[in-house]
Amino acid sequence: MPTSVTLRICEELRRILSPERYEHCQGVMNLATQLAQKYGGDPEKAALAGILHDIARELSPDQLLAEARRHRIPVDPLEEKSPILLHGKIGALHARLDWGVDDPEVLEAIALHITADSHMSLTAQLIFLADFAEPGRSFGSARFARELSYINLGSALEYVLNQEIIFVLNQGFLLHPKTLAARNRLLLEGTLNP
Repeated sequence: MPTSVTLRICEELRRILSPERYEHCQGVMNLATQLAQKYGGDPEKAALAGILHDIARELSPDQLLAEARRHRIPVDPLEEKSPILLHGKIGALHARLDWGVDDPEVLEAIALHITADSHMSLTAQLIFLADFAEPGRSFGSARFARELSYINLGSALEYVLNQEIIFVLNQGFLLHPKTLAARNRLLLEGTLNP
C-alpha cells in the first residue's frame, strides 16, 4: 500500500504529467508494489520508484542532454545518439532534487528502468519488469510478461530482456550494453542481485 508521501506525490504528478503518462506510472506503481509483496521486496520503495520512474520521460532529447551536462551526469555514446535513454538517469536526478528522494535503491530503480544492468536491486528489477508489463500495456508480450511475473521473477525478467532486445534490433535502434549484460548475467548466474 502506498504511503502518504507516495500518495501526495501521485496527486502532484497527476497535475504535471500527461494523463497517459500518469496512468502508466500508476500502473507501474501498482504492479511493482504487488510484486514486491510477492517476492519479499519493500512495497513502499517499489511504489515510490514506480510512480516516479518516468518523471523525465516527457522532456525532449535536447532537454535531457542539457540536464545531463548541467548536472555532470556521464553520457555514453549511445545516450548521446539516443537521448531518450537518459530519461531514467535524469528522472533519478529529479526524484532526488525535486521530490527529496534519497534512498539509493529507489534512485537506482528509476535510473535503470530503461536499460536494466547486470547488478540490480530487487526494487530495480521489479520496476524494470513492471514498466514493460503494467496492466495498461495491452500487447501480447506485456500480458504474457505480467502473467509470468506472478509465477517466476527470473523467468519474467529473462522474457522481458529478450523482448526488449528483439524490439530494439527490429527497429534498428542502438542496443545498450547494459541490457546485454543484464541478460547474460541472468542466464549465466540466474540472478541480477548485487
